Amino acid sequence: MSISPFGPAADKARSEGARAELDRLLKAIDESGKQGKQLIELYKKEAAKYKRLAEMERDRRREVEVQLRACTKLLDEGPDLEAKLNSMIPDLVRASASLPPPPEVSEVQAQLEATEKDRDTFAELLDTATKERDAALRARDAAIARLQTRQNDEQPPGEAEALRARLDAPTLRGVLEQAQWHCSSLVITADLDGTKKLEHHQKAPHWRNRLAATLATMQAYAETKDLARARGGKAGPELANLKAYCASQPFPLLAEGKVVVSEGQTASSSPRGKAQRTLRVPEHIDPSGKAVMLEHIRIGDGAPPAPRLHYLDDTDRSGTVVIGFFGDHLYNAGTN
Repeated sequence: MSISPFGPAADKARSEGARAELDRLLKAIDESGKQGKQLIELYKKEAAKYKRLAEMERDRRREVEVQLRACTKLLDEGPDLEAKLNSMIPDLVRASASLPPPPEVSEVQAQLEATEKDRDTFAELLDTATKERDAALRARDAAIARLQTRQNDEQPPGEAEALRARLDAPTLRGVLEQAQWHCSSLVITADLDGTKKLEHHQKAPHWRNRLAATLATMQAYAETKDLARARGGKAGPELANLKAYCASQPFPLLAEGKVVVSEGQTASSSPRGKAQRTLRVPEHIDPSGKAVMLEHIRIGDGAPPAPRLHYLDDTDRSGTVVIGFFGDHLYNAGTN
């Protein structure tokens, strides 16, 4: 049975075919529009690129034109500049002829060395003057402290003997505490608890007297050295160290033989001996806060506990004596 080209069925078929064709046309138009937009964006980017290139080329051309004008101006002024330079040459020649001859290298070197020597000399003078000033200030402070103490205690003026009397105390610890108050040139970093085991010994009174005499002598030694420097002089051989000072005194409170300026090989070089003698000091004396103290005073005799006082003599620099230890005899192959 064949379909008639006329009638509703034929109309419907033609309508669907027309709609499909229309859809294809609309889709083709849409695709063409998208492609057109992409081409337009591409052309815009290319146009912007060429515009930038054109502007850069225009700027370079302007720079070249400016340089060309400057060169042209110099070329135009060339004859005038040459004439001006030619007119200046005779004056320059005359001026150079009147200059002094350049110094020899050896002469400059000699002048430099002389200047450096002068600088070193002035530095030494400044250092000496600073030390003398510091010594004078310490001597002044010590004198003020001694005067105030005498006024407060109503004791007659004196030297080491009067100071020793002011250091008297019923305990060894008390003697050291009195020294902290009355002896401005002594810095006591020792652990005062080290006196506990010595306080009840039968020889404790004898040790207290010798400890007071030792501290008073140290203070007098430091003050005497400060005064010598404050007066502009140098400390003589009698002030070389505490032992020399004691030897120079007609009636010393502390016998020269009680002062030991060094230690035996075992005590000074063995790890244990050196460690025990590495004691606290103020950081302005040693930044590490520690120093080895081999110098010491025999407060007790040779029989144990044989108390010792170890100290660091820093009078040549800070004007002080640092007491780093007081207590039982430290390790030594001959006594331990």
